[in-house]
Amino acid sequence: MIQKILIVDDEYLIRWALAQALSEAGYEVSAAEDGWKALEMAQKECFDFVVTDLFMPGLDGWKLLEKLCRLPAPPRVIVMTAHGEEDYPKTVKERGGWAYVEKSCLIDGVKETLRKAAAR
Repeated sequence: MIQKILIVDDEYLIRWALAQALSEAGYEVSAAEDGWKALEMAQKECFDFVVTDLFMPGLDGWKLLEKLCRLPAPPRVIVMTAHGEEDYPKTVKERGGWAYVEKSCLIDGVKETLRKAAAR
């Protein structure tokens, strides 16, 4: 079964690059440019994973994570950022996130996380 992934980032090139890499890896990929659009999409369609940027205008990644966790069938959320703090991996887990990835190792980190999830 092909896993469905929603990528959320306000930076077009990040969305595009990640969507390309994951599509080529065999995932069904959708993308949203902000948290509100992502939430709307996740309320209408069931995603296996949501990969979201942490810092975006409007509904940021923290608030999006909180709202996604409340959905009847919540997706596993991978939080990414280029502006990480030492405690972010722990905070993401505490708030219900699946994983945390620094954008510096973004594509490889997300692929590895998804491979591990598929092996479970």
